Amino acid sequence: MGGYLVNFSVYTMAMIGLIFFALMIYKKFAGEGFYSNKSSFLSVEETINIAPRKNLYVIRAGNERFLIAGDVDKTTLISKLDNTTSQQQTQNLIKRMHTTSSIDELPKIQAFKKPQKPNVLHDMVRKINR
Repeated sequence: MGGYLVNFSVYTMAMIGLIFFALMIYKKFAGEGFYSNKSSFLSVEETINIAPRKNLYVIRAGNERFLIAGDVDKTTLISKLDNTTSQQQTQNLIKRMHTTSSIDELPKIQAFKKPQKPNVLHDMVRKINR
């Protein structure tokens, strides 16, 4: 009876070890395989924690770089970084941002033009007056 219990224990431990080994191999190669969703267009260059669950990110999208603040509730575009912006200038900007106590206190810079919405009522009045 004791021999059966030892054999059962050994084979069970061997199977559990084999399952864990297969799981480790799967985790290692699953992200890099054919089903990978990694993008070569978007990448996070740097991240810094400024408070619990508040981060600053330097994101590269193609040839452009952006400084983005991330909070639990929202994500805010702080600035579009020039290609001429050096690593030291980026670090200085991040250090200055680090001294603020909240992401709400960070400067909000609108780097993109807002599209002009057509004023339908204005256009109708202009057509009527012609």
